[in-house]
Amino acid sequence: MTSFVLQSPTLCTLIDLYALHSDPAEGIARLPALQQRIEAGQLPLENILILRSGRGVAGTALIPVAEQVPVFPRILRGAPPAALTLLARAIREKTSPERVLVLQDDLAPLSVAAMQVAGWTLDSTEYVYETNLLPRRHGLHAGVLEGGMALLADPRVQPLLQALGRNALDLQKHYREDWTFVALLEKDVLVALGSYGTAKPGYGGTDMIGVHPTRRGQGFGTRLHAHMLSRLTARHARHGGITSADNVAMQQIFHRNGSQRVAVQMYFRPA
Repeated sequence: MTSFVLQSPTLCTLIDLYALHSDPAEGIARLPALQQRIEAGQLPLENILILRSGRGVAGTALIPVAEQVPVFPRILRGAPPAALTLLARAIREKTSPERVLVLQDDLAPLSVAAMQVAGWTLDSTEYVYETNLLPRRHGLHAGVLEGGMALLADPRVQPLLQALGRNALDLQKHYREDWTFVALLEKDVLVALGSYGTAKPGYGGTDMIGVHPTRRGQGFGTRLHAHMLSRLTARHARHGGITSADNVAMQQIFHRNGSQRVAVQMYFRPA
């Protein structure tokens, strides 16, 4: 039976945090910035967990100081569920009830049972998609209104927000200055609303805020999404998106517009 030891690294063994990354050069490139954060007191070494077995590193986790940032643990492929439980329990003991832990299928096994033993409960399952924007196959739609927060004050937008159960103040809380709202028109009536902008370096992102309940299933979501992807091609080579595992309609939109599912994520909260 394999035994595991959980510990925090020293500055000399900090490189072990990247032992399970697919690209070793990635860890070497990230190490100096991580060392600087630790030496500046911005990240305690205790927030970095290394799970070891007799064969070497079996699991890693970095717990961000900001509570709103999720933890993404990594577990060695083929490690037993007990390894995930041990690492997840240690994360649970070091975090507040507001912390979210995410299991991503290319980083760790999606074991609900192992997480429950460690004191976590499943909150949701999400599918992650990516789109190659370089072919520029997505076309612009002529019938749209585009703009910043001011667009949400347009009288034509208000009925759509009301039908979607949303309001401008709610959207403003999550609005980023470099993002643009897009409202899709059909015979001078707004039927769908979304936004697009930079998600992370090299990637554009979209937010499908919603299609009017009476106009769903008619292709308006696909057209709005394609329009936003077309806009993103001016500044980005790739697009990243995420949707709930039970949101079949959004999954179909991704597939119609050439997106590929690249990962499955399970979101957990402390039990």
